[in-house]
Amino acid sequence: MYRNLSQMTTTGASKITKERNIDMNRMTGVEVSKTLAEQDLELMSKYKTDIKSVGKALRLHPALIAAIISKQSRAGGTLDCKGYGKLDSVCFGLMQVYHHELKGTAFSREHIEQGSTCLIHLIKDMKNRKPDWSEEMQLKGALVGYMTGLERVPLAQPDHLDSETRTKDFSNDVIARAQFFQQKGYK
Repeated sequence: MYRNLSQMTTTGASKITKERNIDMNRMTGVEVSKTLAEQDLELMSKYKTDIKSVGKALRLHPALIAAIISKQSRAGGTLDCKGYGKLDSVCFGLMQVYHHELKGTAFSREHIEQGSTCLIHLIKDMKNRKPDWSEEMQLKGALVGYMTGLERVPLAQPDHLDSETRTKDFSNDVIARAQFFQQKGYK
């Protein structure tokens, strides 16, 4: 699913994300996203086998899974010792799963599978809600839903999907990071 990640359009990281990374203010949004993904590459390598295995089993592009892990937990670098987010103590694990019965430990294949399955359900739901949208827009809508819940996806404003996300860039930042991870063998 989504083998054409490199062809997707993205603005990458927002001004908010840039400001949180002071040394990146002069970069474009896509450059910031790819730089952040590159910073996560070494930590992410611990999970590469599981990410690729889950991606193959669920038919979800491994680069998308890696990109969500990078955006949500910086490849585990922003999790506390119990696996919860340091900034969001109700979200769990590498993929920062929220409002679900948790499966596996914070860094496990089971957790990666659970977060990936959530995204797949969101993609299917977005396809049903917006069958007239392109696959790219449906994916971006699903990514926003992953972050905010589907009820907060601004369906009437497809050009402003990220407006409801905390950093105003979730889907675009994830797509840009996924493009980076695809180039690094997450396929």
